[in-house]
Amino acid sequence: MVPDSHFGKVIFLVFMLIFSFGNSVFGQGEKPLEKLSLEQARSYAAAYSIEMQTARADLQIANRQVWEITATGLPQVNASVGYQYFFDVPTSLIPAEFFGGNPGEFEQIQFGTEQNLSASLTVNQMIFDGSYIVGLRASRIFRELATQNMKRSEIEVRNMVTETYLLSLMASQNLEIVRQNLTNMERSLFETSKIFEAGFTDPINVDQLKLAVSNMKNTIANLERQNQITVNLLKFQLGMDIGTDLELTDSLEGLFGQLSLEAGLFSSFNPEQHIDFQIMKSQEDMSLMTLRREQSFYLPSLSASFTRQEMAMRNEFNFAQSGQPWFPTTFFAINLNIPIFSSGFRSSRVSQKSLELEKSKLATLRVSQSLELQMQRAASDWQAAMAKHQNEKDNLGLAERILDQTKIMQREGLASSLELTQANDQHLTTQANYLNALFELLNAKNNLEKAAGR
Repeated sequence: MVPDSHFGKVIFLVFMLIFSFGNSVFGQGEKPLEKLSLEQARSYAAAYSIEMQTARADLQIANRQVWEITATGLPQVNASVGYQYFFDVPTSLIPAEFFGGNPGEFEQIQFGTEQNLSASLTVNQMIFDGSYIVGLRASRIFRELATQNMKRSEIEVRNMVTETYLLSLMASQNLEIVRQNLTNMERSLFETSKIFEAGFTDPINVDQLKLAVSNMKNTIANLERQNQITVNLLKFQLGMDIGTDLELTDSLEGLFGQLSLEAGLFSSFNPEQHIDFQIMKSQEDMSLMTLRREQSFYLPSLSASFTRQEMAMRNEFNFAQSGQPWFPTTFFAINLNIPIFSSGFRSSRVSQKSLELEKSKLATLRVSQSLELQMQRAASDWQAAMAKHQNEKDNLGLAERILDQTKIMQREGLASSLELTQANDQHLTTQANYLNALFELLNAKNNLEKAAGR
């Protein structure tokens, strides 16, 4: 007999093995599913897109560089240990007459020992250096520039994802419309075929509908491929694995219902608040710091150092033996470097950087004017998109009434299948135009916010 506790463990182990096997077999091939609204897609891209990860890495690099430059002005401590073994101790010649010898003769004397060990500790401290002060200010501007670039990257990523999301919604809804029309057309083909079998219509009407159904199936196949490509592009922009199933939970009509513009968006626009202007202004400040750095080389620099060195000289390797002498050297030094004459080198460098600063100012002015023009163009596109949307909405209503009336007339024998096909094609085209107008309106709002630096 197996004890009850042991038996229970065996049953539990068998159950876990079966459960794990079932997961490995039935779970195999399943793809992860992501359901995202437009706002969720924007947030996802801001967190995981390659562009944003790169921008965050640049900001971290900028933070490290700030400390790198700061650390150059703080105490620098270095230690060194050196060991020397002389196979031949250096020999010097000393006049023999120093030791009572004959003038003109020399005595050979060896100075030093076969084995030497030295250890030293040096502390260096910058006291004044104009380029260091300028470098500190420049490093902080560089960090600010990296922060601004990350903000601009987020705006661009959100704008890009929004446009692709809307494009994917349009492709998906177009596909659904064509599928629904295919169902309606197949129903009309079925009804017309029955009427033809009863002898109340011509065979050409059946053939016309068959051709229309075949063409619509080809259109659906093309739309499915285009829709998949658009969805994969969106996954790429989100930083999502291509193998992930992505479901878009918003619709163009739903987003249109949420559409609103902030009051005064056009009149309150200030180019100086736009991120592109702020980046150019930071680059202008960097050019100014570069000029200041070149000018700082006209100033003297002052530094101090302290060195402590201990040296042991032996003819045997007994440096760890206590009681043996070590010979210290300790000194404090102050170094003053005064630039006097560089044959025009420093003057030439300052002139170059002055011109670079003027170019930066012109670039900032150009960006300011360009932002004004972009805002005007975006506002114009928005107003045109609103007018086009209203026009296409009216056209869609007309096309629906024409198609409904043509269906009634075709069932009563007052219209041919060709006329029904034409009315259906016209309705399809109008629906596509309406969706395109809706996409352009939503995208115009997106571009308007980007132009405003939102």
